[in-house]
Parts: sequence; structure tokens; C-alpha cells
Amino acid sequence: MLALLYGGCSTEHEISILSALHTMRYLKEDERILVYISKENRMYVGECLKDFEFYTKRNLKKCHEVFFEKENQEVYLTYKRSFKKRIPIEWALPIMHGTSGEDGCIQGLLELLDLPYGQSKLSTAAIFMDKDLMRKYFKALDIPHNEGITLHKDEILHDLDQLKEITIEKPWIVKPAKGGSSIGINCIYDDERMNRLICESFAFDSKLIVEHKLENFKELNVAVIGNSKKQIVSHIEEIHFDHDYYSYSDKYGGSVLKQTPASRSIPADLDQDLIKEIQELSKKAFLAFECSGVVRFDYLYTDHLMMNEINITPGSLSLYLFKGILNGEEMIEILKNCAMEKQIEKIREIREIDSFVFKKNWNHYALKK
Repeated sequence: MLALLYGGCSTEHEISILSALHTMRYLKEDERILVYISKENRMYVGECLKDFEFYTKRNLKKCHEVFFEKENQEVYLTYKRSFKKRIPIEWALPIMHGTSGEDGCIQGLLELLDLPYGQSKLSTAAIFMDKDLMRKYFKALDIPHNEGITLHKDEILHDLDQLKEITIEKPWIVKPAKGGSSIGINCIYDDERMNRLICESFAFDSKLIVEHKLENFKELNVAVIGNSKKQIVSHIEEIHFDHDYYSYSDKYGGSVLKQTPASRSIPADLDQDLIKEIQELSKKAFLAFECSGVVRFDYLYTDHLMMNEINITPGSLSLYLFKGILNGEEMIEILKNCAMEKQIEKIREIREIDSFVFKKNWNHYALKK
């Protein structure tokens, strides 16, 4: 049985729900169970979770609260109010965007349970979630990217005049280091609104990334699925928009602004040299960061290619980018194989040795010193 994990304590909670309900369609009902994680990080199961309308009111009394339990080498979802009822779980697929799901937290739980999961490991997730750390790795691996600086909340809010010393040419793109779905992003064109917009972005994170806002660029995305043994690269998409950036409203609708909605071209109309460069750079990063499962790579292109960011759990698993390459069922099968192969590698590692530590007559007073 597959545990499809989604929701969580994140500003992207609702997007995670959409991704899970989309992915659910490619799984047989007797092979998966939806595990909804509330904004309080409590886990629930129930038939009602399959209904989109449930999430508009979210009456959790209709669900059953559960928790993970490990007995010998088996992992179960156990009903909290009926400890005799439990469901054996073979593997998990976290479809959680943002904090508590995409930052390594849920991966850490699954690692402790020794439960195979169909996405990248904890360390990879943690690096990708933090755009500050991610850019440091970009530099170390000579991956081209839009240079910027990191602002720390405790330093900047203590003295906002420091913002006037930033040498990056305006306009700026300011984004939370650990944000996603374009939430908390602001564009700053002059000093007049700078302080207010910086404080507004700091409401979402204690670190901000500041970059020069590019003009006349292409925004390109591509996904890679697999592991270190084999990778499949998706089509490349180009995002078209005529405003500051590809916003939350562009991605998920609901904008009240009078602006032209963003559109996509899949596959993007690019020359073969650029297509090859994007494919090769994406595979290089996928292998260098020890990814597994499906990962989306976002690029900016002016007169040269720049990697903008890496999404360890892309919305709806980026299935739409694999149209004509993979269908939903094939993608799930690949994710399951990645999970199992990663678990086999873990099992083969030596985790226990014949230690002499407790065979020695220690001086306990010396140990306390």
C-alpha cells in the first residue's frame, strides 16, 4: 500500500492538496491511501479526502486521525482512537510543497521509519528548499545563475538604512529564501517603497534573496525523473507573461489584477543548441545533488542560460511536462522503483558494529568532566 502524503504546515498547503488529488487519479484505489496532514501537522485518513469539496470546509471530524507505527520491520498507519486498526504501508510518496514537506522534515520522519519514499533524500531536499544554500552549491559546481545577495531579518530590521548600501542595480526581485509558488516575492523599482516591501517579504522568511530584475528574458522549465542509474528528461516549457514575474495567481488562478494571465508553450520553441544545453545542465545538477524521483529545474535565459531554482517536489509532479514521454501510471512505477532502490542502498550500509564502549570499566566521574 502506498501512503500519499500531502498538506502540511505551509503557505503552499492548498497547492499540495491539488497536487495530491491530481496524482491520485493514476493510482488504483486498492493500492494507495490518502494521508492528509493538517496545518497543525496531524495526520488523517478517510473516504471524504477524495472529494475536492471536503477541503473547502475541512471538517476533520469526518476523518480518522492516524499515526505511523513501526513493528519489527513493518510500518503501519495506526488509527489513533482504535489501536487495533492499522494499515500496512509499503512505501510513501510525499507531495508536500514548502516547509514541513519539501525542506527535509517529512523525509526525516520516513528515514526514521525505514519506509521507502519516492522523492529525493533529506539532505538534497534541505539544500534545494533554501535558495541561499542552493546558490552556494551552484557556485561550487559552476552552475550559471543570476547573482544576488542574502539579507538576514535580524540584521536588516535592526537598521533599515543598510538597504541603501546594496550595490545591486535596481529594479530588484526580492524573494523568501525558503519560499515557493512565488509567495512573498516583491519587485522593488526605487527607494520610495523599498523598506515597506522588504518588511513585507520578511513576513514569510528570516532570509531574503535579492537579485537584479532581468529584462527581455525567457523563463524556461524542465523536469527530470529517475535516479543515479537512469534519468528521463521532459519537454521544456516556456512561460509567457507581461508583468513583473510568474506569480502565484499566474500559476493557480484567482488574480483580481487587470493583467494578462500567463501562458505556456510546451515544447518551447528553442534552437537545438539551447535545448541540448538545458537537458545536459539539468542532468548534471540532478546527478550532482544526488536527486531521485521527479525534480523540476527552472531557468532564466537572456543572452546566456541561468539556473533559477530547483523544485524537489514540483506541482502535480510535473506530469504535464512528460506528455508523450510518460503517462501517469508509468511515472508512479518509476517513483516506486526509485524508492525501493534507495531503500536497498540504505539497507546495505553497515549501521551497527561490535562496540567495545560498554565493555570497558569507565570512570564515570571522568566522563562527567
